[in-house]
Amino acid sequence: MTGDLPQLPLTANPSRLWLPPIAAVAVIAGLLALLPSFLLLASLVGLAGVPPTLGLTILALPTLAVAVFFLAVGSVVIGDLRLARPVLTIDEHGVFDRRVTDAPIAWDEVAEVAPAPGGGGVLLALKTPRETRLNPYRAGTAGFRQPAPGLANIPVRAMDQPTRLLAETLTALALRHGAVPPAERSA
Repeated sequence: MTGDLPQLPLTANPSRLWLPPIAAVAVIAGLLALLPSFLLLASLVGLAGVPPTLGLTILALPTLAVAVFFLAVGSVVIGDLRLARPVLTIDEHGVFDRRVTDAPIAWDEVAEVAPAPGGGGVLLALKTPRETRLNPYRAGTAGFRQPAPGLANIPVRAMDQPTRLLAETLTALALRHGAVPPAERSA
């Protein structure tokens, strides 16, 4: 961060502007993708009036996977919107993200700080292993696997504060309190 830090504490919550429509679209897409599976099930038990076909089976299986994905995204978004506020708090003592930990992470616990791949979060490597959570269906952490204890991925995308402000504030405070960027890999 090139300038001064914003006024602390800096708080952020999942965006009530962007996330409700995303949740609605995800749930509707998930339910629509379930239709071929429901039709196959109904045909298997004789309720559809037509016998199950190979074509229906070939259609139902992949769309079931799509349905599960979209319903998982929708449920994560709805869960994030229902969390106690503020969801993310950054202050001079540390960071607390209700989605990631049950207690604040003090800056003196942070050994390394780096942007998460894709720019949707900030990775904090902790000096002492600590259990953290990561949901691969959340904006900012989509597609990532659960980190090892001692690595916290703080998602900053799809919040009611600018992504860049949150990422730069987290990085600047961690560096100010002794964290370092990840060691450069030698070629």
